[in-house]
Amino acid sequence: MKEMTVVADQELVLTQTMLREAGLHGRLRLVIGQGEIRIVPETATEAENVVQELAGCLGHEPVTAYDFHLKFGSLYEAR
Repeated sequence: MKEMTVVADQELVLTQTMLREAGLHGRLRLVIGQGEIRIVPETATEAENVVQELAGCLGHEPVTAYDFHLKFGSLYEAR
């Protein structure tokens, strides 16, 4: 673990190297609280998880192989 002391009178810049050393990459989330700022990996949303699960398989099977449990409210609306 490395520690650095900085003076908070200007913008604070984190380099890609610093983030990589901390094991942080991809989408990140800043959690700002009283007296602290935490940088944590952004967790994928449920929709993103579904897309990743289906990635690469759509188009290889017939459409009848998929059941997305959609309810249709009208001709142009899926819920």
